[in-house]
Parts: sequence; C-alpha cells; structure tokens
Amino acid sequence: MSLLDDARKRINEVDAQMADLFEQRMQAVEDVIRYKVEHQMDVLDTGREKDVLKRNMGLIKQDKYKDSYLAFMEDMLKISKDYQKSVIYHDTVGYQGVQGAFSHIASEKVFPYRKKRNFASFEDVFQAVCQNEIAYGVIPFENSFTGEVGEVLDLLLRYDVYIQQIYDLKISQNLLGVKGATLQDIKQVYSKDQAIYQSKQFLEGRGYELIPYPNTALAAEYVAKQNDKTKAAIAAKENAELYGLDILAEDINTSEQNTTRFIIIGKKLVKEGNRFSMIFTAKHEAGALVKAMEVISKHGFNMESIKSRSIKNKPWAYYSMWKLTAIYRIRK
Repeated sequence: MSLLDDARKRINEVDAQMADLFEQRMQAVEDVIRYKVEHQMDVLDTGREKDVLKRNMGLIKQDKYKDSYLAFMEDMLKISKDYQKSVIYHDTVGYQGVQGAFSHIASEKVFPYRKKRNFASFEDVFQAVCQNEIAYGVIPFENSFTGEVGEVLDLLLRYDVYIQQIYDLKISQNLLGVKGATLQDIKQVYSKDQAIYQSKQFLEGRGYELIPYPNTALAAEYVAKQNDKTKAAIAAKENAELYGLDILAEDINTSEQNTTRFIIIGKKLVKEGNRFSMIFTAKHEAGALVKAMEVISKHGFNMESIKSRSIKNKPWAYYSMWKLTAIYRIRK
C-alpha cells in the first residue's frame, strides 16, 4: 500500500468516526432545542459560543492546525444554529408591515394556522428566510393596476430563495377616518404610494393633500393615533375594526379588478408544477435573448411575460425575469 493509499484509508476511518460523533452532537442539539422552546430562549447565545470556541481551541496541541480548527468549529456552530432555527421556526411565516397590512391579510389566507411574524422591510423578510428564522415569506410581487414591485425583483436576484407558490388577493381600498369624521372634514390622506395611485380617480378634484406612507396599515394606525378629523388613510376594511376607524368611502380603487399577486418564498426548490419564473442576465450581444427563447421553446414552455430591471451600479445594464408556463406538466 502506498503512502497515499494509507493516508486515504486513515482519513476514511476518521470520517466514519466523525460522522458518528456528528450525529451524537446533533442529537444533543435536539435537547437544546427542546429546552430553548420550553423556556422561550433565543437561538443565538453569543456568550456560549465564545466559551465553546475558547475551550475547544485549547484542545488542539499543534499550533499549525489551530486556524483551520477554528474555521471548522465556527462552521459547526453555524450548522447547529441553522438547524435550531429550522426546527424552532418551521411553522412561522413572515411578512412586511404590521397587522392589517395586505401582506398580513394574504399571509392569513395562505397560512391560516401558522404563526406570523412581521418585519419592517421586504429585505428583512428575505434575510429571515435565508437565515432560517422563518419558513416562508409572503411578498407582494405585482399589482394588476400599478404593475410589479421593482424592489422585490432586485431582492429575488440578490437572495438565494425560490418561489414556492403564488396567491392572488383581490384588493379593496377604502378611505378610513376617525370616529365622527366626514369626507368634507378630510384635508390630508395617508397611504402607501401604490394605494394612492390605485385610488387616483376617487381622489382627483377633492383637494386632499396626499402623503405617502410606508404601508397602508401603518397609515391607518397613524390616523387612529392622531385622532384628527382632518386626517384619513387609504387601507383595507379590516383596518377600520382593527384601529377603531370609520369607513368614509368603500372600494375607492379605480379598477374593480384590482388584484395583487403575492409570491411565497422559501429556501427549497419546488420540483413539481406547471409554471415557474427565472431571473438571469445575458451577454450584451446580438441574438442573446433569442437563443434563450429557443431553449425555452425547445423544452415545451410558453413565455407569459418578461420584465427588465436595471442593474444597480451598472448604468444601462439590465437583468430580466421571465415567467413561463409548461405546455406539459413538469415531473419530478
């Protein structure tokens, strides 16, 4: 047996021992998870991590291996944290905004029995999915009246997530005011910019000051807290009851078919279905997109739409998102 063969044999033997020890370690992590859930503890324990690294580094006798072992242990701790998060938060769904926001309403429709967690921004939701802090994120992707949410396209390109499913929510915008207010009292209207645009026909000529707000439900919450008859919010009907407001005007969106398509994002690739979307860049040369289309056609897909979006920090460069439907059903 050569020196190389002998070394590989010893590595295989050690790997077998490490695999067994790894399983034992993860079984101990299962007990940690049960304890943390029972006592409502956070997954991250910085002090514990420092102690583990310090103690284990003292077990390495040869200095030349210490840097490598440190990297190994840091990876091991990350694996442990990721696994803990995947178990503890496996039934948690995230959305952007506050209770009463359309994203929250969509979350309740798609996942009525799962725990919900709200985040300040769309990117926070994407990060939470990638870090196993939530199982799924419910994100508005496009509206039938105002078009796509451009920021979401950028986030889909940036983060390693997959679209698990889509959900179309019929949107009813309503003008909400404090108790006793009338349409004649209103001087300022707060809402998400898209909601204001969707209600453009109703708002025209009324002389209201239109003030963009991060989110429709936050706008309703703000108006309720101000308790000022001159302020109103455009939001879902659910917010009237939630924040103790009156509905001054119902269904004020210009389009009766006003619908927002939500995407459900997660970390796993769905391998069965008859529809998918993909984001990609192509070389800036003649025929590049045509070649991509030929591949799509060859594999039996019909292209429903193509959206282009500028690449940040690269003037006049773009990426595309294509939505495709299979002529035949995709099989595993």
